[in-house]
Amino acid sequence: MLENSQISILCVEGARNNHFAFAKHLQRKGYVVHTAASGAEGIALLSDLNPTVIVINAASLRTNGVRITKRFRALLPECPIVLIVNKDPDESAVPEANNVLTLPFTVQKLVNRIRTFQTIENRHLHKLGALLLNTRSNMVTCNGKEAHLTPRLAKLLLRMMEEPETVLPREELFRKVWDTSYTGDTRTLDVHISWLRKALEEDPHRPAIILTVRSIGYRLRVPQPKPEPAD
Repeated sequence: MLENSQISILCVEGARNNHFAFAKHLQRKGYVVHTAASGAEGIALLSDLNPTVIVINAASLRTNGVRITKRFRALLPECPIVLIVNKDPDESAVPEANNVLTLPFTVQKLVNRIRTFQTIENRHLHKLGALLLNTRSNMVTCNGKEAHLTPRLAKLLLRMMEEPETVLPREELFRKVWDTSYTGDTRTLDVHISWLRKALEEDPHRPAIILTVRSIGYRLRVPQPKPEPAD
């Protein structure tokens, strides 16, 4: 099962109802939580965010959540959605929600629902040495360093993880990741490599993971887990 830190949650929750608010509690559980005060605000975040789970606190928004849930489902057909309501809804009215929770309930009950999706999420998890990439949430961790990647950066890193320790020509990387036959100008690739180094390397100016092979391309060196400090 994925660690909590590899789960990215988009929590759509009204700011006026603190009694049954859950975003801060989920953050304390170690989840990466992005908040939105309305459905429209949450949808706007999707251009930069690929959440693992969406939690829609319709009770805090003073709505039944049906319309908001349908909008998210149309945009993210496979993303699990947990809908929180004040009273038992007509289940047929919200088939787009994977789970419907009726207030009141404990934070642990919500966490238990999210954990069912953590197990399913394993197919999106790619591990190489100390490197851990979640291609649904685009979260990457490496020896304690954590970052949220853009979809393009995640695709680039995954391509390099498929052939570690192999020199990959710049033109080939550009062609595969950008899905184009044009390779006349690969400077965009170099910029993305620098962004990846900032996300992964202890010192991006002295890279130890993503290495440049002059006049050819790049090579991903498998990062090894750091030894645990002695007691």
